[in-house]
Amino acid sequence: MSDIYEKLRERLDMFPQGFPKTESRVELKILRHLFTTEEAELMMHLRPFPERAADIAARAGKDKAALGETLYDMSRRGLIMRYTAPDKELYYALIPWVVGIWEFQLNNLTDENIKLYEKYFEEGMVPLRRNQKLGGLRVIPVEKEIEGSTEIQPYERVSQIIESHTRFAVADCICRKEAAMLGEGCGKLLEACMSFGASADFYIENGIGREISKEEARKILAKAEEEGLIHCSINTAGNKAFICNCCGCCCKSLANLTKYGNLQAVTKSDYYAVKDQETCTDCGTCLERCQVNAIRTEDDHTVIDKGRCIGCGLCASTCPTGSITMVHKSGREASGIFSKNRELLRAMAEETGKAYPFE
Repeated sequence: MSDIYEKLRERLDMFPQGFPKTESRVELKILRHLFTTEEAELMMHLRPFPERAADIAARAGKDKAALGETLYDMSRRGLIMRYTAPDKELYYALIPWVVGIWEFQLNNLTDENIKLYEKYFEEGMVPLRRNQKLGGLRVIPVEKEIEGSTEIQPYERVSQIIESHTRFAVADCICRKEAAMLGEGCGKLLEACMSFGASADFYIENGIGREISKEEARKILAKAEEEGLIHCSINTAGNKAFICNCCGCCCKSLANLTKYGNLQAVTKSDYYAVKDQETCTDCGTCLERCQVNAIRTEDDHTVIDKGRCIGCGLCASTCPTGSITMVHKSGREASGIFSKNRELLRAMAEETGKAYPFE
């Protein structure tokens, strides 16, 4: 009989984001650490969209009340997603490893499991992303650096994303928290991952993050820009559930670009930085601000590598001479964006040759 944890790995690997097998099988150690055998078996009966406990119980042949308690406990531990309907009935759904189960372990990190998570990232997720061209995360530029652009879209304005929501939460960045616990942190703003709407509900109710006001959300974004963090969210034009504020040294998504050379691992914004050499004093401020090594020194002059530039605007926002500006890409150069999450996930599934699991 096949190991239930291998079945669970296969179940999670059906997501377009993937949960691939590794040679060391570290992923099975992770699953055994997180799930009991009974919970792993229950995961075979859950689906990647919200369902009532009663429907899951009927399919699994379980008692509704007892199963409801188990599902609630699993959701509290960040193993599955929980939604509360307007009538207060709870719905549950499978979630991927990323963005999902891993991020929800924020309050459960230990020296032991961090080593497992880091090992799995290196052995499982990095090889998976190495040849992928479709980035699920999209860079959002520093807004004041693109103001006045006639082509600017609502999804490129952090202010518009904030204004489209009414409930907000902020949590520690799990990437920087893990790095700090390993003694490799960068010291940049830790409480920087923001979620909205139903995602904010989950973070707040589970004690993973704290509720904040719209004004505090704006202040956190401003602080992130000040510290040189890159705004990122899902590569869709529709409702965005989160904004991450990422550094080039600790962030797992950006590491695929900065450390492993996949320049398409994150979808770039529709802007790129250009420099006026006549006014530039080559002070080096932009070198320090750039998180993705898109600026280098050649013959004592700073040079922007357009191919590596992700269009975040961090270099332009602190250039003391105003020599760097953000230019909107032409239609051919512009990064593709999806109207809804479902369309993005379907495209990711097609790229990886997976069957789309949400139909």
